[in-house]
Amino acid sequence: MKELLKIILKKFHLYHPLQSSYRNFLFLKRRAQTRRVYASLRGEGFICNVCSRQYKEFVPDYPTRENREALHNYQVIAGYGNHIFCPYCLSTARERLVIAELSEIQETGMKILHLSPEKNVYHFLKQKGRVTTADILPGFYRTIDGLIEKQDATHFTYPDNHFDLLVANHILEHISDDIKALNEMFRVLKTGARAVLQVPYSELIEATLEEPTINNATKQSALFGQKDHVRIYSLTDYVMRVRTAGFNVEVIPYRALQKYYKYAIQYGESFLIIKKLAT
Repeated sequence: MKELLKIILKKFHLYHPLQSSYRNFLFLKRRAQTRRVYASLRGEGFICNVCSRQYKEFVPDYPTRENREALHNYQVIAGYGNHIFCPYCLSTARERLVIAELSEIQETGMKILHLSPEKNVYHFLKQKGRVTTADILPGFYRTIDGLIEKQDATHFTYPDNHFDLLVANHILEHISDDIKALNEMFRVLKTGARAVLQVPYSELIEATLEEPTINNATKQSALFGQKDHVRIYSLTDYVMRVRTAGFNVEVIPYRALQKYYKYAIQYGESFLIIKKLAT
């Protein structure tokens, strides 16, 4: 019955708007709750670089039972742990890391492509230039940007050398043909442009674990730690894939990101500085 209802709602283009509204309702409810619960913890400790509020502790987030085993076994850096959500605005650790890194860029007036846009990152990027948002299922993101475009990351309709910056934060682990997507991202960026392509990864494994054609939510949770992921990247292998697409990659280890610790970034997560350099 549930699947039949989903099919009917999709037929009449109601599924994604209703889902977005429901998600927004849950978000607002949770935000009100965390503001109330954490009110006594306001003060010096961590500072959110989205809303500028300070708290002694941020809100933790841990994987569900069905996702826990794979993430634990391979020690995946996947956005879980202590101090993940800002108690006031619910920004995530992975958003705050991206915003911190991109704040170093002084350039404005850029052409920016933001895939599967995260609300806080999107609003930050609008200060840097003209932002085009896109996703293969744009209906989920219309509450963030009503002008979001439908695009397949493995076959963009954008011209070559078009964008100054591309942000695809925790996207590639969802895409079956990630190599083709990386090549497309390289194609649409100008020479000298940057890309933010953070992904969940493990430093414990030498080779990426993947089943690109898998389509079974239960198995995906068990194998990859999330019901819509098709792989767990090995960090070394991931860097190699990005470099093979033509990008220059510099890995900034977590221990070198100390100036961002105050923003409660994801514990242990390295940041990849990815650029399209002249050949």
